[in-house]
This record gives sequence, structure tokens and C-alpha cells, in this order.
Amino acid sequence: MQAGTVLDGRYRLIEPVGAGGFGQVWQAHDPKVDRLVAVKVLTGDGDADHDRQVARFAREAAVAGGLSHPRIVTVHDFGSAMHNGRPYAYLVMQLLPGKSLSAVIEDCPLPLPMALYAASCVADALDAAHEAGLTHRDIKPSNIMVRDDGQATVVDFGITKGNDARHDITTTGVLIGTPAYMAPEALSGSFDHRSDLYSLGCVLFEAVTGRRPFTGTSWQLINQHLNEPPALLRTLRPDAPVELERLVSRLLAKNPAQRPDSADEVYDLLEEINDRYFGDTSPIPSRGADVTSEVWLHPDEATGGVVVPMRMTARENCPACATTGDETRVLDCAVCRGEGRVASKRRTFKVRIPAGVRNGQKIRLREFGAPGKHGGAPGDLYVTVHVTD
Repeated sequence: MQAGTVLDGRYRLIEPVGAGGFGQVWQAHDPKVDRLVAVKVLTGDGDADHDRQVARFAREAAVAGGLSHPRIVTVHDFGSAMHNGRPYAYLVMQLLPGKSLSAVIEDCPLPLPMALYAASCVADALDAAHEAGLTHRDIKPSNIMVRDDGQATVVDFGITKGNDARHDITTTGVLIGTPAYMAPEALSGSFDHRSDLYSLGCVLFEAVTGRRPFTGTSWQLINQHLNEPPALLRTLRPDAPVELERLVSRLLAKNPAQRPDSADEVYDLLEEINDRYFGDTSPIPSRGADVTSEVWLHPDEATGGVVVPMRMTARENCPACATTGDETRVLDCAVCRGEGRVASKRRTFKVRIPAGVRNGQKIRLREFGAPGKHGGAPGDLYVTVHVTD
């Protein structure tokens, strides 16, 4: 392939922006919708290995295309055809600004707020994948794109494992993943969502310290992942919060049962650490707080689904009394009536409650919560459903 090539009569290649064992990633132009895209191109000779790689491409298109999340790369198209007598497959994706995390940390570790934010973006993406029953299996710095503002996006779902046996294209006896970032159980072919959390721990360790938790040949890495503890984070990065060291140690636990229960828990812990040590002084975008609410439905609405209006009220410190630090003045304040906070903004929006909800069920609505800080994404809204006659 070369610049100017038009794939499948549609995508004009402009310049290469990445490469790997599969082929190349190109910046390309899609004239049909007049936008720049990233096109991953796989070329081959039609042998068995090429067929497996095409299957991996198809898996990535199906998996990533079915996940709609701001921290997961958007897949637009997938196809295969002949070019100059050779078969090729291509995957068309959102063109992400920035660099891979591996390129960003090549020269030095990240500032702690940026490392925390990038890791929280990955945890948020993994939470969405895990809720869909998918395990990524190859979380590593080169599969994480980082923008200049620190926002991170997860790419490459080509070896994702799902609950459906049709999702697995693994060849028996072949190590699937990248040994430097693989969980101990994954080395023997056993994966679940906690394996991704271990890989995230490896990535976070490297982002903070500038080095991987384990190094060496593939066989040395396998032995280290299975049997040797990593260095404590603060021995390599003394200014790191002790809570961050504890979290990384939990993520890198040999026993999956000793790791955090979910990516959502990891996300919350990263946010707590960032808020405690860096707070609003950090220019790095941070996600807004999650919000809880309730809704009451008739049984027919719960069975068939319904769209309900919801009103959300944002609150801020009372300008008349809360900044004084005088508790008596707060209690006597006529503006906030002793609460210390006042309503700052109200908004009403419509929420679709899916069919078949049960009494007491909690529904998660992404990015309907509190607004983010410094351009960060909004939090989530958790709605508890009450079914009443």
C-alpha cells in the first residue's frame, strides 16, 4: 500500500500513522461523509495465518462496533477485497488525536494527575466492556491513545474474549496477549475481567514509574508474573500517594480474588486518590460525580418500557455564608436557610426506561450525572426503579 491508494473504491490513504505485525494504520479520507478516519490495513497471501488475522479483524469490528463509549475507539466499517492481485482486509476507525501511551511514556513517567486520569479513562472503558460480557485481554500502553489533555481511549479489541464461544478465535497452545502485561492466570489460558485489571495495574505502574513491573525474556516474564512480587511503587516514585501504591499492589495480586472486584471500583478509587491529593488544582480533565435518583412506575410501564422526564438540580456553596467558615452565620442564613448550599442549575431531560425492569432494579445511565471538571466527561446517573400499583 502507498499514499494515494483508494481502498475498495472509497477510502483514500493519506499517510501511515502506525505499524505492527498485522500491517499498517493509515490516516485516510472518506469522501462519502467527508471525514478523516484511521484505516488499519492487513495484507497477506491467503494462507492459514492470514485467514486467522482476518478473523481477528472481523472480531475487532464486531466487538468494538457494538460498544458505544467515549473511552473506546469507534469502529465505522470493515471490509476485504483484492488489490494488485493480493487479498487485504481493512478496518475503518475513528481517527484519534494524540499519541499512544507507549510513545508518551517512552522518555519519562507521566505527571501523577495525568497518570491517574489516563488510568481512570481505561478503567471506565473496561467497565463498559465487562458489563457487555467482554474481556479485552491485551491492555497495554500501545493499545491506549492519549490526547494532549490526558484523556485516554482504548483501542484494539481483536483478541477480546466474550461469554459466547463464538467470540473465541484463540488457537490452542498459542499464548494470546502481550507477556509483559499478562495476568498469571492468563498465561495458562484462563481469563476473566480481573485479568484486564491486572494488565491495567501493569500499565499504571509503568505510567507512574517509567518502567514495567517485570522485564526480561518471555520465559523470564512468565516466571515473574507467576512467582515474583513487583517492586513497591513508592520505591521508584517516592512522591506517589500511599493509596496509589496500595491500589497498584492490589491490581497486581497473583490471586485474582485479591484484586478489586470490578473496573468500576478501580475507577472510583482512582478518582478518590486524585481528588484527595490534587483536587481542583489539577488542569487535567476529571469526570463528574455520579448521581442517584429514583423513579416510580406502573407495572405496565415496567413491563413495556417507558420514557419519563427527570429533573436534576446542581447545587453549589451558598455565596452569602458558606465561604465565611462561620457555622452560626450558615445556620442563620436566609439565602440557603441553613443548608450552606443553593441550587445553581436545573435541567430536565427524558430518560428511557427499558422494558422488563424489576422493582428495586438500579439502571445506569452513562454521562447523565454531574458535569466534569476542566472539560472532563459527566458522571453517570443511577436510577432506582420502584414498581407500584
